[in-house]
Amino acid sequence: MRVPPEISYRGVNKTEALETLVAEKIAKLEKFYREISSCHLAIEKVHDHPDSGSPYRVRLDITVPEDREIVVDKSPDKGVQYKPLEAIIRDTFDIANRQLKEMNEQQHNHMKTHVPGEREIKLDELEEEVAIKAPPADTTAE
Repeated sequence: MRVPPEISYRGVNKTEALETLVAEKIAKLEKFYREISSCHLAIEKVHDHPDSGSPYRVRLDITVPEDREIVVDKSPDKGVQYKPLEAIIRDTFDIANRQLKEMNEQQHNHMKTHVPGEREIKLDELEEEVAIKAPPADTTAE
């Protein structure tokens, strides 16, 4: 990664376990997609006592070359059983990983398409020894 990841905690105690989990997940992203330019992670406690869903919100912003950006925002879901913070962090990074894989596949598929005029060998550019010579013209038919 070109820039060290920025991690912010809001209303959440920064623990060694959380730091380790986040470091492992970032390392996994970097291992798969080495072109990451920057990574911003915000972990926050949005509610103290939500009616349903999680009190936590995790937002991950990743920038890759060509100013492409991947943003994953896992917010408390209504009607969903309460999830621990670690599970939300894992889900966030899993979604980002899938999006990076899709982006990587799109870039590779784009590169595989044939563009006329590119990567074509022109006979004029070949060396004399390698150039294909035309057979002499048949002059006996006249």
